[in-house]
Amino acid sequence: MNPKWLLFIALTLPGLAQAAPCCGGASAIPSLISGDDRAQMALSYSQAQVIGDMPVSGPARMRPSDDLEQIHTLRIDTAYLLTESVQLGLVVPVVKRSRDLGNQHPESTGLGDVRINAGYEFLPEISYSPWKPRGFIFLTTTLPTGPSIYDARADLAVDARGRGFLSVGPGVAFFKTYRSFDFTAMGELHQAFTKTMDGTAGGPMRLSPGWGGSALVGVGYSPGMSALRLGVSVSPVYEGPIEVRGQFNSQSQDQLVWNTSFQAGYLINDEWTASASYADQTLLGQARNVELTRSVAMLLQKRWQL
Repeated sequence: MNPKWLLFIALTLPGLAQAAPCCGGASAIPSLISGDDRAQMALSYSQAQVIGDMPVSGPARMRPSDDLEQIHTLRIDTAYLLTESVQLGLVVPVVKRSRDLGNQHPESTGLGDVRINAGYEFLPEISYSPWKPRGFIFLTTTLPTGPSIYDARADLAVDARGRGFLSVGPGVAFFKTYRSFDFTAMGELHQAFTKTMDGTAGGPMRLSPGWGGSALVGVGYSPGMSALRLGVSVSPVYEGPIEVRGQFNSQSQDQLVWNTSFQAGYLINDEWTASASYADQTLLGQARNVELTRSVAMLLQKRWQL
């Protein structure tokens, strides 16, 4: 396999596994540089459609044909090497949400939750090994730059473009190529911080989220070790319950969803790569307490060599 596929996978595959930003469907796994490049940038566009709602228990409630909710996301992923082993990254999404339901047609466009990543390569590939992967540890900080469901003011809450909490958490990622195949395994945990806001009854409301986490396992194949790559990945995402304290006390249910993604990518040259993907939250795993989406995405990546 062309070794530059490892660079493409490390930067883009986590981004292609993303889901709706306002619920438990969005993974906090970052994009990473994994190779002899000093900087990389990816521009992606995705269109997701909410096809159903998964309750805490029982079967999914699929949306009728006259209830159309869509999420369009334009996203920039950047990463830069500070030293041979240390890197920083930034993810900036712009989200447009719209819903057509009866005589209601609200829509909202604005910034989603921005993420800052710091990574360290603790397991470099100094010499070839048929089994040892490249390993990274990372720390992800998610900024509450997108309004959450608690901040929503628009009809049908279409202006909810984020989770609404500052969160920080560590993770680990491994990448390996073997002949025409590549393998990816990542995982992260994060803890969101408590915040206080005005409640609907006019008094203060204290929101205390539980911990969350996500993982990703992927495999790819490059036919004849060519410039074409076909891949598939599975990414479960979990968010713990949120405890609400104020005039009335309550606790939300936790959230779980499984993202299954199919990718096709092409190495245009040493600096440019293009890809397309399809993601579905109904194929694997048992989801609960989330909106279920299907989405398509396109991505263009630029690399700057050392």
